[in-house]
Amino acid sequence: MPERKHSISDRHLRLLRRGLLVLLVLGILGAVVFGVRAVSSSRAWYHAPPEQIESWMSPRYIAMSQHVPPRVVEDILAPGQDLMHRKISLDDIADNQGVDVDLLIIALENAIAEFKDRKRD
Repeated sequence: MPERKHSISDRHLRLLRRGLLVLLVLGILGAVVFGVRAVSSSRAWYHAPPEQIESWMSPRYIAMSQHVPPRVVEDILAPGQDLMHRKISLDDIADNQGVDVDLLIIALENAIAEFKDRKRD
Protein backbone atom coordinates (compact mmCIF):
# COMPACT_ATOMS: atom_id res chain seq x y z
CA MET A 1 0.00 0.00 0.00
CA PRO A 2 1.56 3.29 -1.02
CA GLU A 3 2.06 5.92 1.63
CA ARG A 4 -0.48 8.63 1.47
CA LYS A 5 0.94 12.13 1.51
CA HIS A 6 -1.14 14.56 3.54
CA SER A 7 -1.45 17.85 1.82
CA ILE A 8 -3.55 20.88 2.47
CA SER A 9 -5.64 22.32 -0.32
CA ASP A 10 -4.90 25.77 -1.68
CA ARG A 11 -8.20 27.05 -0.33
CA HIS A 12 -7.46 25.87 3.20
CA LEU A 13 -3.92 27.23 2.97
CA ARG A 14 -5.27 30.69 2.05
CA LEU A 15 -7.75 30.57 4.93
CA LEU A 16 -4.99 29.58 7.35
CA ARG A 17 -2.73 32.39 6.17
CA ARG A 18 -5.57 34.94 6.47
CA GLY A 19 -6.41 33.71 9.97
CA LEU A 20 -2.80 33.95 11.07
CA LEU A 21 -2.49 37.41 9.54
CA VAL A 22 -5.62 38.57 11.40
CA LEU A 23 -4.21 37.20 14.67
CA LEU A 24 -0.88 38.96 14.05
CA VAL A 25 -2.61 42.28 13.31
CA LEU A 26 -4.80 41.94 16.42
CA GLY A 27 -1.72 41.18 18.54
CA ILE A 28 0.15 44.22 17.25
CA LEU A 29 -2.91 46.43 17.67
CA GLY A 30 -3.39 45.21 21.25
CA ALA A 31 0.27 45.87 22.07
CA VAL A 32 0.01 49.42 20.70
CA VAL A 33 -3.24 50.20 22.55
CA PHE A 34 -2.03 48.90 25.91
CA GLY A 35 1.40 50.47 25.40
CA VAL A 36 -0.17 53.89 24.87
CA ARG A 37 -2.33 53.40 27.98
CA ALA A 38 0.71 52.43 30.05
CA VAL A 39 2.68 55.47 28.90
CA SER A 40 -0.20 57.88 29.58
CA SER A 41 -0.80 56.48 33.07
CA SER A 42 2.89 56.69 33.94
CA ARG A 43 2.96 60.32 32.79
CA ALA A 44 -0.08 61.01 34.97
CA TRP A 45 1.73 59.56 38.01
CA TYR A 46 4.86 61.60 37.31
CA HIS A 47 2.94 64.87 37.02
CA ALA A 48 0.56 64.14 39.91
CA PRO A 49 0.40 66.75 42.68
CA PRO A 50 2.16 65.80 45.92
CA GLU A 51 0.10 63.80 48.38
CA GLN A 52 -0.48 64.76 51.98
CA ILE A 53 2.12 62.95 54.12
CA GLU A 54 0.52 60.26 56.27
CA SER A 55 1.89 58.06 59.04
CA TRP A 56 1.52 54.83 57.02
CA MET A 57 3.87 56.01 54.25
CA SER A 58 7.40 54.72 53.86
CA PRO A 59 10.32 57.14 53.34
CA ARG A 60 10.76 55.96 49.76
CA TYR A 61 7.08 56.54 48.98
CA ILE A 62 7.25 60.01 50.51
CA ALA A 63 10.27 60.92 48.37
CA MET A 64 8.55 59.69 45.21
CA SER A 65 5.17 61.28 45.91
CA GLN A 66 6.69 64.62 46.94
CA HIS A 67 9.09 64.67 43.95
CA VAL A 68 12.20 65.19 46.07
CA PRO A 69 15.49 63.29 46.23
CA PRO A 70 15.61 60.50 48.84
CA ARG A 71 18.38 62.26 50.78
CA VAL A 72 15.96 65.07 51.73
CA VAL A 73 13.69 62.59 53.50
CA GLU A 74 16.54 60.53 54.96
CA ASP A 75 18.28 63.60 56.43
CA ILE A 76 15.19 64.42 58.50
CA LEU A 77 14.17 60.92 59.56
CA ALA A 78 17.48 59.22 60.26
CA PRO A 79 20.68 60.99 59.19
CA GLY A 80 23.33 58.56 58.05
CA GLN A 81 20.98 55.59 57.70
CA ASP A 82 19.71 54.04 54.50
CA LEU A 83 15.93 53.97 54.93
CA MET A 84 15.05 53.85 51.25
CA HIS A 85 15.62 50.13 50.91
CA ARG A 86 13.70 49.10 54.03
CA LYS A 87 9.95 48.69 54.30
CA ILE A 88 9.31 50.81 57.35
CA SER A 89 6.53 53.33 57.95
CA LEU A 90 6.67 56.72 59.62
CA ASP A 91 4.80 55.18 62.58
CA ASP A 92 7.59 52.65 63.07
CA ILE A 93 10.31 55.28 62.73
CA ALA A 94 8.56 57.54 65.26
CA ASP A 95 8.20 54.62 67.71
CA ASN A 96 11.89 53.71 67.31
CA GLN A 97 12.99 57.30 67.92
CA GLY A 98 10.48 57.93 70.70
CA VAL A 99 8.91 60.99 69.05
CA ASP A 100 5.39 61.85 68.04
CA VAL A 101 4.60 60.95 64.42
CA ASP A 102 2.87 64.32 63.88
CA LEU A 103 6.09 66.16 64.79
CA LEU A 104 7.97 63.96 62.35
CA ILE A 105 5.46 64.76 59.60
CA ILE A 106 5.74 68.51 60.30
CA ALA A 107 9.54 68.30 60.15
CA LEU A 108 9.31 66.43 56.83
CA GLU A 109 6.88 68.96 55.34
CA ASN A 110 9.15 71.86 56.39
CA ALA A 111 12.26 70.18 54.94
CA ILE A 112 10.49 69.40 51.68
CA ALA A 113 9.14 72.95 51.37
CA GLU A 114 12.62 74.36 52.09
CA PHE A 115 14.18 72.09 49.46
CA LYS A 116 11.61 73.11 46.85
CA ASP A 117 12.14 76.79 47.66
CA ARG A 118 15.92 76.43 47.23
CA LYS A 119 15.35 74.57 43.98
CA ARG A 120 13.26 77.43 42.57
CA ASP A 121 15.92 80.05 43.34
